[in-house]
Amino acid sequence: MGIRDYEFRGRTYDQWELGEEFITGARTITEADIVNFAGLSGDWSATHTNDVYGKSTIYGSRIAYGNVTFIVSTGLLTQTLMFEGTTVALLDMQISYQEPVRFEDTIYCKFIPVEKRPTKTPGRGLVTFHVFVYNQNDEQVAEERLVFLISSEKGHM
Repeated sequence: MGIRDYEFRGRTYDQWELGEEFITGARTITEADIVNFAGLSGDWSATHTNDVYGKSTIYGSRIAYGNVTFIVSTGLLTQTLMFEGTTVALLDMQISYQEPVRFEDTIYCKFIPVEKRPTKTPGRGLVTFHVFVYNQNDEQVAEERLVFLISSEKGHM
């Protein structure tokens, strides 16, 4: 047995059923997440990185970047392994934020495939997902619409 014998666990285009609901695992947003994102992006906005300033805002504390909420949510989707070896690309995304995510909030997602259509290229199709992001109190903090190009075969992009 070797690396070429690994069997990807992702769902193929044909395996996604519209309206089926899934829940991801959860992850706590930490100080390290914010510092790492600030360093990577170069965005050191005071709302996210200055505790004194954060306390003076309408939020009453520093809050996570919206983009941190988004990238953690996509990581949570990936950790389900339902996209492993079948997702070719993320082609489109729309995101809206309902509530701030605070340091030490724990977020998780509910996601639902809501639209499918084959592409002109055989063996691939587009699947649109509606993703709801919640905090530890089951309050919705974000809503996403993600369009993935997904293969009809595992491990063949």
